Amino acid sequence: MFRYFLLLILLSSTLIGQQKKIIYLSWDDVVDKSLKDNISIQSKLLENEIQDLEVWQSYLNFLPSITYQGVGVHNLELPSIVFMGQKFTMGTNYSYQHAITATLPLFTGGSRYFNIKVQNYLQKSLSEELKGKEEEVVFQTLQAYYGIILANELSTTALDAVEVAESNLKQVQLFYDVGTATQLDLQRALAQYYSTIPQLESAESNRILAYQNLKMLLDIPLEDSVVVIDTLSTKDFLDSFKQTELNEYKNLSLQHRSELKSLGYQIDASNQGENMVLSSFFPTIVLSGNLQYQAFTDENNVQWKDYSRSKAITLSISWPLFEGGKRYINYQIAQIRTEQMKLIQKQSQTQISLEVEQNFYRFNESVKNLQSLEEAMKQSKESLRLSNLLYGEGMSTQIDILNAQLLYNSSRIQYLQGIYNYNINQLKLLKSIGKLNIIWN
Repeated sequence: MFRYFLLLILLSSTLIGQQKKIIYLSWDDVVDKSLKDNISIQSKLLENEIQDLEVWQSYLNFLPSITYQGVGVHNLELPSIVFMGQKFTMGTNYSYQHAITATLPLFTGGSRYFNIKVQNYLQKSLSEELKGKEEEVVFQTLQAYYGIILANELSTTALDAVEVAESNLKQVQLFYDVGTATQLDLQRALAQYYSTIPQLESAESNRILAYQNLKMLLDIPLEDSVVVIDTLSTKDFLDSFKQTELNEYKNLSLQHRSELKSLGYQIDASNQGENMVLSSFFPTIVLSGNLQYQAFTDENNVQWKDYSRSKAITLSISWPLFEGGKRYINYQIAQIRTEQMKLIQKQSQTQISLEVEQNFYRFNESVKNLQSLEEAMKQSKESLRLSNLLYGEGMSTQIDILNAQLLYNSSRIQYLQGIYNYNINQLKLLKSIGKLNIIWN
Protein backbone atom coordinates (compact mmCIF):
# COMPACT_ATOMS: atom_id res chain seq x y z
CA MET A 1 0.00 0.00 0.00
CA PHE A 2 2.83 2.38 0.86
CA ARG A 3 4.46 1.65 -2.51
CA TYR A 4 1.34 2.75 -4.40
CA PHE A 5 1.05 5.84 -2.23
CA LEU A 6 4.67 6.78 -3.00
CA LEU A 7 4.09 6.20 -6.71
CA LEU A 8 1.04 8.46 -6.59
CA ILE A 9 3.08 11.23 -4.96
CA LEU A 10 5.80 10.92 -7.62
CA LEU A 11 3.26 11.04 -10.44
CA SER A 12 1.57 14.09 -8.90
CA SER A 13 4.85 15.97 -8.52
CA THR A 14 5.75 15.15 -12.14
CA LEU A 15 2.42 16.46 -13.42
CA ILE A 16 2.77 19.62 -11.33
CA GLY A 17 6.27 20.18 -12.73
CA GLN A 18 4.90 19.85 -16.27
CA GLN A 19 2.08 22.36 -15.80
CA LYS A 20 2.08 25.17 -18.30
CA LYS A 21 2.73 28.69 -17.11
CA ILE A 22 0.38 31.54 -17.93
CA ILE A 23 2.29 34.77 -18.57
CA TYR A 24 0.48 38.10 -18.68
CA LEU A 25 2.17 40.77 -20.78
CA SER A 26 1.65 44.48 -21.37
CA TRP A 27 3.76 46.38 -23.86
CA ASP A 28 5.93 47.63 -20.96
CA ASP A 29 6.49 44.03 -19.88
CA VAL A 30 7.44 43.12 -23.42
CA VAL A 31 10.10 45.84 -23.51
CA ASP A 32 11.55 44.88 -20.12
CA LYS A 33 11.53 41.18 -20.85
CA SER A 34 13.10 41.57 -24.29
CA LEU A 35 15.98 43.62 -22.83
CA LYS A 36 16.48 41.03 -20.11
CA ASP A 37 15.78 37.64 -21.69
CA ASN A 38 16.40 37.91 -25.44
CA ILE A 39 19.16 35.49 -26.44
CA SER A 40 20.77 37.75 -29.07
CA ILE A 41 21.11 40.56 -26.51
CA GLN A 42 22.65 38.14 -24.02
CA SER A 43 25.12 37.03 -26.69
CA LYS A 44 26.03 40.65 -27.46
CA LEU A 45 26.56 41.28 -23.73
CA LEU A 46 29.06 38.42 -23.67
CA GLU A 47 30.91 39.99 -26.60
CA ASN A 48 31.18 43.20 -24.59
CA GLU A 49 32.51 41.30 -21.59
CA ILE A 50 35.19 39.68 -23.76
CA GLN A 51 36.21 43.09 -25.11
CA ASP A 52 36.41 44.49 -21.57
CA LEU A 53 38.97 41.79 -20.82
CA GLU A 54 40.83 42.65 -24.03
CA VAL A 55 41.18 46.22 -22.74
CA TRP A 56 42.59 45.00 -19.43
CA GLN A 57 44.95 42.70 -21.30
CA SER A 58 46.29 45.63 -23.35
CA TYR A 59 47.28 47.41 -20.11
CA LEU A 60 48.97 44.28 -18.76
CA ASN A 61 51.49 44.45 -21.62
CA PHE A 62 53.27 47.20 -19.67
CA LEU A 63 53.97 44.86 -16.75
CA PRO A 64 57.12 42.68 -16.61
CA SER A 65 56.92 38.97 -17.28
CA ILE A 66 58.52 36.64 -14.74
CA THR A 67 59.45 33.11 -15.74
CA TYR A 68 60.77 30.20 -13.71
CA GLN A 69 62.73 27.43 -15.41
CA GLY A 70 63.93 24.17 -13.86
CA VAL A 71 66.22 21.81 -15.80
CA GLY A 72 67.66 18.43 -14.90
CA VAL A 73 70.13 16.74 -17.28
CA HIS A 74 71.54 13.22 -17.22
CA ASN A 75 74.48 13.04 -19.63
CA LEU A 76 74.53 9.52 -21.06
CA GLU A 77 77.88 10.11 -22.76
CA LEU A 78 80.30 12.87 -21.84
CA PRO A 79 82.41 14.62 -24.47
CA SER A 80 86.13 13.76 -24.57
CA ILE A 81 89.16 15.62 -25.95
CA VAL A 82 92.71 14.54 -26.61
CA PHE A 83 95.45 16.91 -25.51
CA MET A 84 99.14 16.12 -25.87
CA GLY A 85 98.43 12.47 -26.31
CA GLN A 86 96.14 12.20 -23.33
CA LYS A 87 92.37 11.77 -23.35
CA PHE A 88 90.28 13.97 -21.07
CA THR A 89 86.57 13.63 -20.30
CA MET A 90 84.69 16.91 -19.83
CA GLY A 91 81.59 17.61 -17.74
CA THR A 92 79.66 15.63 -15.16
CA ASN A 93 77.06 12.89 -15.32
CA TYR A 94 74.33 15.13 -13.88
CA SER A 95 73.57 18.84 -14.05
CA TYR A 96 70.71 20.79 -12.46
CA GLN A 97 69.54 24.33 -13.04
CA HIS A 98 66.92 26.60 -11.48
CA ALA A 99 66.43 30.07 -12.91
CA ILE A 100 64.06 33.02 -12.54
CA THR A 101 64.00 35.53 -15.39
CA ALA A 102 62.19 38.88 -15.34
CA THR A 103 61.67 40.65 -18.67
CA LEU A 104 60.43 44.22 -19.14
CA PRO A 105 60.07 45.77 -22.62
CA LEU A 106 61.17 49.40 -22.20
CA PHE A 107 60.36 50.55 -25.72
CA THR A 108 58.37 48.83 -28.46
CA GLY A 109 57.92 51.72 -30.86
CA GLY A 110 54.63 52.71 -29.21
CA SER A 111 52.79 49.51 -30.16
CA ARG A 112 51.57 48.85 -26.61
CA TYR A 113 50.17 52.37 -26.26
CA PHE A 114 48.45 52.20 -29.66
CA ASN A 115 47.05 48.76 -28.81
CA ILE A 116 45.40 50.23 -25.70
CA LYS A 117 43.72 52.89 -27.83
CA VAL A 118 42.62 50.29 -30.39
CA GLN A 119 41.03 48.10 -27.72
CA ASN A 120 39.27 51.06 -26.10
CA TYR A 121 37.80 52.16 -29.42
CA LEU A 122 36.66 48.60 -30.12
CA GLN A 123 35.07 48.51 -26.68
CA LYS A 124 33.12 51.68 -27.46
CA SER A 125 32.15 50.28 -30.85
CA LEU A 126 30.75 47.09 -29.30
CA SER A 127 28.91 49.16 -26.71
CA GLU A 128 27.13 51.02 -29.51
CA GLU A 129 26.41 47.72 -31.25
CA LEU A 130 24.77 46.52 -28.03
CA LYS A 131 22.55 49.61 -27.96
CA GLY A 132 21.63 49.00 -31.59
CA LYS A 133 20.85 45.36 -30.85
CA GLU A 134 18.61 46.41 -27.95
CA GLU A 135 16.66 48.76 -30.20
CA GLU A 136 16.36 46.11 -32.89
CA VAL A 137 15.12 43.45 -30.45
CA VAL A 138 12.68 45.79 -28.71
CA PHE A 139 11.26 46.82 -32.07
CA GLN A 140 10.88 43.20 -33.17
CA THR A 141 9.17 42.17 -29.93
CA LEU A 142 6.81 45.17 -29.92
CA GLN A 143 5.97 44.48 -33.54
CA ALA A 144 5.26 40.86 -32.62
CA TYR A 145 3.24 41.98 -29.58
CA TYR A 146 1.03 44.32 -31.58
CA GLY A 147 0.91 41.64 -34.25
CA ILE A 148 -0.75 39.38 -31.67
CA ILE A 149 -3.29 42.07 -30.81
CA LEU A 150 -4.01 42.62 -34.50
CA ALA A 151 -4.29 38.87 -35.07
CA ASN A 152 -6.76 38.59 -32.18
CA GLU A 153 -8.87 41.38 -33.65
CA LEU A 154 -8.74 39.90 -37.14
CA SER A 155 -9.73 36.50 -35.76
CA THR A 156 -12.68 38.12 -33.96
CA THR A 157 -13.61 39.97 -37.15
CA ALA A 158 -13.49 36.74 -39.13
CA LEU A 159 -15.66 35.03 -36.53
CA ASP A 160 -18.15 37.92 -36.66
CA ALA A 161 -18.21 37.62 -40.44
CA VAL A 162 -19.07 33.92 -40.15
CA GLU A 163 -21.84 34.67 -37.65
CA VAL A 164 -23.27 37.48 -39.81
CA ALA A 165 -23.18 35.27 -42.89
CA GLU A 166 -24.83 32.44 -40.94
CA SER A 167 -27.53 34.76 -39.63
CA ASN A 168 -28.16 36.02 -43.14
CA LEU A 169 -28.33 32.45 -44.43
CA LYS A 170 -30.96 31.58 -41.83
CA GLN A 171 -33.01 34.64 -42.74
CA VAL A 172 -32.85 33.84 -46.46
CA GLN A 173 -33.74 30.22 -45.71
CA LEU A 174 -36.87 31.37 -43.87
CA PHE A 175 -37.84 33.65 -46.74
CA TYR A 176 -37.14 30.86 -49.20
CA ASP A 177 -39.31 28.45 -47.24
CA VAL A 178 -42.26 30.85 -47.38
CA GLY A 179 -41.63 31.65 -51.04
CA THR A 180 -40.46 35.25 -50.70
CA ALA A 181 -36.83 34.47 -51.65
CA THR A 182 -35.55 32.80 -54.78
CA GLN A 183 -33.27 29.81 -55.17
CA LEU A 184 -30.59 32.20 -56.41
CA ASP A 185 -30.82 34.23 -53.19
CA LEU A 186 -30.36 31.06 -51.16
CA GLN A 187 -27.37 29.97 -53.24
CA ARG A 188 -25.72 33.37 -52.82
CA ALA A 189 -26.25 33.26 -49.04
CA LEU A 190 -24.75 29.76 -48.89
CA ALA A 191 -21.76 30.82 -50.99
CA GLN A 192 -21.21 33.86 -48.75
CA TYR A 193 -21.35 31.71 -45.60
CA TYR A 194 -18.95 29.04 -46.82
CA SER A 195 -16.50 31.64 -48.14
CA THR A 196 -16.10 33.10 -44.63
CA ILE A 197 -15.08 29.80 -43.01
CA PRO A 198 -11.61 29.51 -44.68
CA GLN A 199 -10.95 33.15 -43.73
CA LEU A 200 -11.70 32.28 -40.10
CA GLU A 201 -9.37 29.27 -40.22
CA SER A 202 -6.60 31.39 -41.72
CA ALA A 203 -7.07 34.14 -39.13
CA GLU A 204 -6.96 31.61 -36.30
CA SER A 205 -3.75 30.03 -37.64
CA ASN A 206 -2.11 33.43 -37.96
CA ARG A 207 -3.16 34.23 -34.39
CA ILE A 208 -1.52 31.07 -33.02
CA LEU A 209 1.68 31.67 -35.00
CA ALA A 210 1.83 35.28 -33.76
CA TYR A 211 1.88 34.04 -30.18
CA GLN A 212 4.61 31.52 -30.94
CA ASN A 213 6.72 34.18 -32.63
CA LEU A 214 6.58 36.41 -29.55
CA LYS A 215 7.48 33.49 -27.29
CA MET A 216 10.55 32.79 -29.38
CA LEU A 217 11.71 36.42 -29.21
CA LEU A 218 11.25 36.55 -25.43
CA ASP A 219 12.75 33.09 -24.84
CA ILE A 220 9.46 31.81 -23.40
CA PRO A 221 8.84 28.05 -23.68
CA LEU A 222 6.51 27.43 -26.60
CA GLU A 223 4.31 25.26 -24.37
CA ASP A 224 3.51 28.16 -22.02
CA SER A 225 0.51 30.42 -22.53
CA VAL A 226 0.78 34.17 -23.10
CA VAL A 227 -2.02 36.58 -22.35
CA VAL A 228 -1.75 40.10 -23.79
CA ILE A 229 -3.25 42.85 -21.65
CA ASP A 230 -3.39 45.73 -24.13
CA THR A 231 -6.02 46.24 -26.81
CA LEU A 232 -5.54 47.51 -30.33
CA SER A 233 -5.61 51.26 -29.76
CA THR A 234 -3.47 54.16 -30.93
CA LYS A 235 -0.44 55.08 -28.81
CA ASP A 236 1.74 58.18 -29.03
CA PHE A 237 5.25 56.76 -28.96
CA LEU A 238 6.78 59.77 -30.73
CA ASP A 239 5.88 62.11 -27.88
CA SER A 240 8.02 65.28 -28.28
CA PHE A 241 9.21 64.24 -31.77
CA LYS A 242 5.71 64.28 -33.25
CA GLN A 243 6.02 67.78 -34.77
CA THR A 244 9.63 67.35 -35.91
CA GLU A 245 10.44 68.13 -39.55
CA LEU A 246 12.10 65.70 -41.95
CA ASN A 247 15.50 67.44 -42.06
CA GLU A 248 15.65 67.49 -38.29
CA TYR A 249 14.84 63.79 -38.21
CA LYS A 250 17.76 63.15 -40.59
CA ASN A 251 20.12 65.22 -38.43
CA LEU A 252 19.02 63.30 -35.36
CA SER A 253 19.71 60.00 -37.12
CA LEU A 254 23.27 61.08 -37.99
CA GLN A 255 23.84 62.03 -34.35
CA HIS A 256 22.23 59.10 -32.57
CA ARG A 257 22.21 56.00 -34.78
CA SER A 258 24.25 53.29 -33.07
CA GLU A 259 25.51 51.91 -36.38
CA LEU A 260 27.15 55.22 -37.30
CA LYS A 261 28.67 55.65 -33.85
CA SER A 262 30.01 52.11 -33.97
CA LEU A 263 31.54 52.68 -37.42
CA GLY A 264 33.10 55.92 -36.18
CA TYR A 265 34.85 54.10 -33.35
CA GLN A 266 35.95 51.35 -35.75
CA ILE A 267 37.54 54.00 -38.00
CA ASP A 268 39.34 55.43 -34.96
CA ALA A 269 40.57 51.93 -34.10
CA SER A 270 41.71 51.43 -37.69
CA ASN A 271 43.69 54.69 -37.55
CA GLN A 272 45.43 53.48 -34.41
CA GLY A 273 46.06 50.19 -36.19
CA GLU A 274 48.06 52.15 -38.79
CA ASN A 275 50.17 53.58 -35.97
CA MET A 276 50.74 50.08 -34.62
CA VAL A 277 52.12 49.03 -38.00
CA LEU A 278 54.36 52.10 -38.06
CA SER A 279 55.72 51.14 -34.64
CA SER A 280 57.27 48.03 -36.21
CA PHE A 281 59.77 50.33 -38.00
CA PHE A 282 61.29 51.31 -34.64
CA PRO A 283 63.73 49.30 -32.51
CA THR A 284 62.64 47.26 -29.50
CA ILE A 285 64.47 47.74 -26.22
CA VAL A 286 64.10 45.07 -23.55
CA LEU A 287 65.52 44.93 -20.02
CA SER A 288 65.84 41.49 -18.42
CA GLY A 289 67.22 40.18 -15.15
CA ASN A 290 68.25 36.60 -14.44
CA LEU A 291 68.87 34.76 -11.15
CA GLN A 292 70.25 31.27 -11.71
CA TYR A 293 71.36 28.31 -9.58
CA GLN A 294 73.40 25.51 -11.17
CA ALA A 295 74.78 22.25 -9.86
CA PHE A 296 77.13 19.78 -11.60
CA THR A 297 77.69 16.36 -10.05
CA ASP A 298 78.51 12.78 -10.91
CA GLU A 299 75.87 11.53 -8.45
CA ASN A 300 72.13 12.01 -8.67
CA ASN A 301 71.71 12.89 -5.00
CA VAL A 302 72.37 16.60 -5.44
CA GLN A 303 72.20 18.84 -2.38
CA TRP A 304 71.65 22.55 -1.96
CA LYS A 305 75.34 23.16 -1.12
CA ASP A 306 76.26 21.80 -4.55
CA TYR A 307 74.52 24.71 -6.30
CA SER A 308 76.32 27.87 -7.41
CA ARG A 309 74.45 31.13 -7.90
CA SER A 310 74.75 33.66 -10.72
CA LYS A 311 72.99 36.94 -11.46
CA ALA A 312 72.77 38.92 -14.68
CA ILE A 313 71.08 42.05 -16.00
CA THR A 314 70.75 42.37 -19.76
CA LEU A 315 69.71 45.31 -21.92
CA SER A 316 68.99 44.24 -25.49
CA ILE A 317 68.10 46.27 -28.56
CA SER A 318 66.48 44.64 -31.57
CA TRP A 319 66.00 46.60 -34.79
CA PRO A 320 64.89 44.78 -37.97
CA LEU A 321 66.51 46.85 -40.69
CA PHE A 322 65.22 44.96 -43.71
CA GLU A 323 62.51 42.32 -44.06
CA GLY A 324 61.87 42.44 -47.79
CA GLY A 325 59.38 45.32 -47.55
CA LYS A 326 56.76 43.39 -45.53
CA ARG A 327 56.32 46.16 -42.97
CA TYR A 328 55.69 48.77 -45.65
CA ILE A 329 53.11 46.52 -47.32
CA ASN A 330 51.40 45.95 -43.96
CA TYR A 331 51.17 49.72 -43.51
CA GLN A 332 49.58 50.12 -46.94
CA ILE A 333 47.05 47.39 -46.11
CA ALA A 334 46.17 49.16 -42.85
CA GLN A 335 45.60 52.43 -44.74
CA ILE A 336 43.36 50.70 -47.29
CA ARG A 337 41.28 49.17 -44.50
CA THR A 338 40.76 52.59 -42.96
CA GLU A 339 39.61 54.01 -46.30
CA GLN A 340 37.29 51.03 -46.71
CA MET A 341 35.71 51.74 -43.32
CA LYS A 342 35.17 55.37 -44.30
CA LEU A 343 33.37 54.30 -47.48
CA ILE A 344 31.14 51.95 -45.46
CA GLN A 345 30.38 54.85 -43.11
CA LYS A 346 29.42 57.12 -46.01
CA GLN A 347 27.19 54.45 -47.54
CA SER A 348 25.53 53.83 -44.17
CA GLN A 349 24.78 57.53 -43.74
CA THR A 350 23.02 57.59 -47.12
CA GLN A 351 21.04 54.44 -46.37
CA ILE A 352 20.00 55.73 -42.95
CA SER A 353 18.86 59.07 -44.39
CA LEU A 354 16.74 57.20 -46.94
CA GLU A 355 15.33 54.96 -44.20
CA VAL A 356 14.37 58.00 -42.13
CA GLU A 357 12.67 59.63 -45.11
CA GLN A 358 10.69 56.47 -45.90
CA ASN A 359 9.53 56.04 -42.30
CA PHE A 360 8.68 59.73 -42.03
CA TYR A 361 6.33 59.62 -45.03
CA ARG A 362 4.85 56.28 -44.02
CA PHE A 363 3.98 57.63 -40.57
CA ASN A 364 2.38 60.75 -42.04
CA GLU A 365 0.43 58.55 -44.42
CA SER A 366 -0.80 56.35 -41.56
CA VAL A 367 -1.89 59.45 -39.60
CA LYS A 368 -3.91 60.78 -42.53
CA ASN A 369 -5.41 57.39 -43.40
CA LEU A 370 -6.49 56.40 -39.91
CA GLN A 371 -9.35 58.90 -39.59
CA SER A 372 -10.66 58.06 -43.06
CA LEU A 373 -10.50 54.33 -42.34
CA GLU A 374 -12.44 54.78 -39.10
CA GLU A 375 -15.15 56.80 -40.83
CA ALA A 376 -15.37 54.27 -43.67
CA MET A 377 -15.86 51.45 -41.17
CA LYS A 378 -18.67 53.34 -39.39
CA GLN A 379 -20.44 54.05 -42.66
CA SER A 380 -20.13 50.46 -43.90
CA LYS A 381 -21.46 49.15 -40.57
CA GLU A 382 -24.50 51.43 -40.88
CA SER A 383 -24.98 50.35 -44.50
CA LEU A 384 -25.03 46.71 -43.41
CA ARG A 385 -27.63 47.45 -40.74
CA LEU A 386 -29.85 49.31 -43.18
CA SER A 387 -29.49 46.60 -45.84
CA ASN A 388 -30.69 43.95 -43.40
CA LEU A 389 -33.68 46.10 -42.41
CA LEU A 390 -34.63 46.88 -45.99
CA TYR A 391 -34.26 43.26 -47.05
CA GLY A 392 -36.56 42.23 -44.21
CA GLU A 393 -39.11 44.70 -45.55
CA GLY A 394 -38.59 43.49 -49.08
CA MET A 395 -37.11 46.80 -50.21
CA SER A 396 -33.61 45.54 -51.15
CA THR A 397 -32.08 42.49 -52.76
CA GLN A 398 -29.81 39.76 -51.43
CA ILE A 399 -26.97 41.20 -53.50
CA ASP A 400 -27.25 44.46 -51.54
CA ILE A 401 -26.79 42.56 -48.27
CA LEU A 402 -23.86 40.54 -49.57
CA ASN A 403 -22.14 43.65 -50.85
CA ALA A 404 -22.73 45.41 -47.54
CA GLN A 405 -21.27 42.46 -45.63
CA LEU A 406 -18.17 42.35 -47.82
CA LEU A 407 -17.70 46.11 -47.54
CA TYR A 408 -18.05 46.10 -43.76
CA ASN A 409 -15.64 43.19 -43.27
CA SER A 410 -13.11 44.78 -45.60
CA SER A 411 -13.37 48.25 -44.01
CA ARG A 412 -13.10 46.83 -40.49
CA ILE A 413 -9.97 44.87 -41.38
CA GLN A 414 -8.46 47.97 -43.03
CA TYR A 415 -9.22 50.05 -39.95
CA LEU A 416 -7.59 47.53 -37.61
CA GLN A 417 -4.60 47.37 -39.92
CA GLY A 418 -4.52 51.19 -39.90
CA ILE A 419 -4.23 51.30 -36.09
CA TYR A 420 -1.46 48.70 -36.23
CA ASN A 421 0.39 50.68 -38.92
CA TYR A 422 0.01 53.90 -36.92
CA ASN A 423 1.70 52.38 -33.88
CA ILE A 424 4.38 50.42 -35.75
CA ASN A 425 5.32 53.31 -38.05
CA GLN A 426 6.02 55.44 -34.99
CA LEU A 427 8.35 52.76 -33.65
CA LYS A 428 10.05 52.48 -37.05
CA LEU A 429 10.60 56.23 -37.17
CA LEU A 430 12.04 56.32 -33.66
CA LYS A 431 14.33 53.40 -34.46
CA SER A 432 15.52 55.02 -37.67
CA ILE A 433 16.71 58.14 -35.76
CA GLY A 434 18.30 56.09 -32.97
CA LYS A 435 15.79 57.22 -30.34
CA LEU A 436 13.70 54.12 -29.75
CA ASN A 437 15.23 53.90 -26.27
CA ILE A 438 13.05 56.83 -25.10
CA ILE A 439 10.18 54.38 -24.64
CA TRP A 440 12.06 52.48 -21.90
CA ASN A 441 14.51 55.08 -20.50
